[in-house]
Amino acid sequence: MSIPEKVNLTTGTGWGSGPCVGNTGSVPRLGIPNLCLQHGPNGVRFTDFVTHFPSALAAGATFNKGLTYLRGKAIGREHKKKGVHVALGPVVGPIGLKAAGGRNWESFGADPYLQGVCGAATVEGIQDEGVVATVRHLVGNEQEHFRQVGEWDENGWEFLENSISSNIGDRAMHEIYLWPFANAIRAGAGSVMCSYNQVNGTYACENSYLLNFLLKEELGFQGFVVSDWGAQHSGVYSSLAGLDMTMPGEVFDDWLTGKSYWGPLLTKAVYNGTLSQDRLNDMATRILAPFFAVDTISLPTEDDVPNFSSWTFHSYGQEFMYQHYGPIVQQNWHQEARSNFSDKTALSVAREAVVLLKNNGHNLPIAKSDGVRRVLLAGIGAGADPKGFNCKDQRCVEGVLTSGWGSSAVNNPFVITPYEAIAKRAREEGMAINFSSDVWELDHVEELADYADLALVIVGASSGEGYIEVDNNFGDRSNLSLWNNGDELIEAVAEKCHKTVVIVNSVGPVNMEKWIENENVVAVLFSPPLGQFVGEAIAEILFGEVNPSGKLPFTIARKKQHYVPIIDELGDTRSPQDNFDRDIYLDYRFFDKHNIKPRFEFGFGLSYTSFKVCDLKINEISPPSEYLPYPEEYLPLYRTCQDDVCDPEDALFPHDEFDPVPGYIYPYLYNENVRSIDDSDTFNYPVDYRPEQPSVPPLSGGGLGGNPALWETLYEVSAEVKNEGKYRGGYVAQLYIELPSTILASPPKVLRGFEKVFLEPGESTRVFFNILHRDLSVWDSESQQWIIQTGTYKVYVSSSSRKVELCGEIDIGC
Repeated sequence: MSIPEKVNLTTGTGWGSGPCVGNTGSVPRLGIPNLCLQHGPNGVRFTDFVTHFPSALAAGATFNKGLTYLRGKAIGREHKKKGVHVALGPVVGPIGLKAAGGRNWESFGADPYLQGVCGAATVEGIQDEGVVATVRHLVGNEQEHFRQVGEWDENGWEFLENSISSNIGDRAMHEIYLWPFANAIRAGAGSVMCSYNQVNGTYACENSYLLNFLLKEELGFQGFVVSDWGAQHSGVYSSLAGLDMTMPGEVFDDWLTGKSYWGPLLTKAVYNGTLSQDRLNDMATRILAPFFAVDTISLPTEDDVPNFSSWTFHSYGQEFMYQHYGPIVQQNWHQEARSNFSDKTALSVAREAVVLLKNNGHNLPIAKSDGVRRVLLAGIGAGADPKGFNCKDQRCVEGVLTSGWGSSAVNNPFVITPYEAIAKRAREEGMAINFSSDVWELDHVEELADYADLALVIVGASSGEGYIEVDNNFGDRSNLSLWNNGDELIEAVAEKCHKTVVIVNSVGPVNMEKWIENENVVAVLFSPPLGQFVGEAIAEILFGEVNPSGKLPFTIARKKQHYVPIIDELGDTRSPQDNFDRDIYLDYRFFDKHNIKPRFEFGFGLSYTSFKVCDLKINEISPPSEYLPYPEEYLPLYRTCQDDVCDPEDALFPHDEFDPVPGYIYPYLYNENVRSIDDSDTFNYPVDYRPEQPSVPPLSGGGLGGNPALWETLYEVSAEVKNEGKYRGGYVAQLYIELPSTILASPPKVLRGFEKVFLEPGESTRVFFNILHRDLSVWDSESQQWIIQTGTYKVYVSSSSRKVELCGEIDIGC
């Protein structure tokens, strides 16, 4: 390839300059079209006739690896049908450090092991359908406030000079925040997205230690690093630091201007010798590598292009709508991407994600034989928003919650509301049902509740991406209270109806203390954002058609001070610092360390049936070693590309061939930019910068996801699970390990396995867990390696992080 051709692959063409949210340049000479990058993790954004899948948080709540893979496969298949080449998902960062974090619903839950397993399964599913998966956001993007300078100019935030810096310790970086990325890379992820925030004082997308060393050396990542949209803050520096593709191409908040850190400036940097062509070759190779390295993915041809436009739903429109440029062309073909497979998968995830938190007196499932003849359904969360199901980026919050808001939101093709699904079943049972969406004037609701046999109250809370503000929530939630007067609504209904069931439909934990112990609140369900089938899934659980099997993918606390707060004020600084003081003690690890009793613990979830777990067995597969073996050296660098830096005039803008589109970013030079290598200005390279590639990987590296020995199975744990109740049900066996503190102190227990099984009444089965080398390892910052400490490892097979069913030990001696 020529230099402009390679540069064209690295640089987005600009916001709106193409059908997708991100579009690279093309290489017509080789038949390579503009690559299409499209959100996202919950379905295809900005188009029609696609499925709105349950959120990743819902997938995490299922604790079902196979179903999570199918969800990824269905999402990948719909991206493929729409002509997308790179899907911007899954999300494994934020990790869930802050309960009020705006984008927690986009990832799988507040535990690195859970995130890693679900993230890897999703990568495999997406890429098995021929679409490159992009794992995001690397790393420390735990809140939306202050993620970008200039995003907001109120509350004093206009004085922000630098994005917030997530200051993460070395051990926490490895054991918590990088952990799920290792799983995803091991699964073959083709792309990783760097985040908006700074990491330890340097922007993530120009942080060489993060990208070049931790990601590409330690984790052995072979694909390309793409910036979050506008997260690039420099040109050559970001190239040297390991960024391979910039999106959407422009400088942040300077959209449609054609101003770019790369494009022609990157071309110029190569010609004047500032950036080596080896590095440009590496960037282009990494971008193309997934299309050749993954068996199921092929390099797109000029006929393999998107059949939709992200910028209009009309069939025809001006070619470049934002620039008001070009002829009228067909923009959308309205390709049907949905299928029975998508519907079945989306509904299955929604069903298995609902968590039963309380069921006093076994008032659920609802049955007419239990004296339930009059039902009240209360709360605006049961019906449609007055604006409909598809307000912009799903920022409407006056109705049923299908997702949070922002770039991971998907247009609903339809929504089965809780009212629709519940009322249908009530009618079939011969019940009388009433519905009130009034959440402020409660006199009427109290009157309806007074003569109801059973009241269902649907409440919730939402959040989303930081560029959107909803009711003074700038992405992150401003508190953990229920929205739309939810607490008062519950209390008013429960005061009148002695059988009140609360359904919390939320993006994360909410404060339940005002009503959770009310004796008239007999049952509580929690549902993460469930997509288009939200009402159907909830109704099936309520009426016993499906036995709840979801588990909490985070901890619900009793007091707000037990959560990590959002930094929402600049104070005396214009460069806010976010010190991750909890270190490796995330979520349940923090509660266990300080012996704090939560309201509901991580992994908790009830069932309509009962299970017994017995007969624990632990078998050694391979004797553990304290230290990792040294990985093999890298293969010699094989140069397939000759240095073709020659006359810069070869890269001049081809003025005679076409008229440039306004705001479109091209790789070409203009005459005034042409300078010889000898005339280049002096460039100040970063301190200790060395252009040579290392010949030996670090001890922790050497393979996809890190040192290959980390992924070897050392022990097999198994246990017998029996359904002793009256209903068919799903049981999640959770494996926790308590590591010794011979050298380094560790949490009382860490999740290291989960298996979900479905059993008929009286049926039993055996569940198996593989304990890998990495599962027993801790990161030793002093020696910069993973080590297995000598001592006793306690093994717990549990039904939640706090309910141990079986306990065993593994002794590892010197």
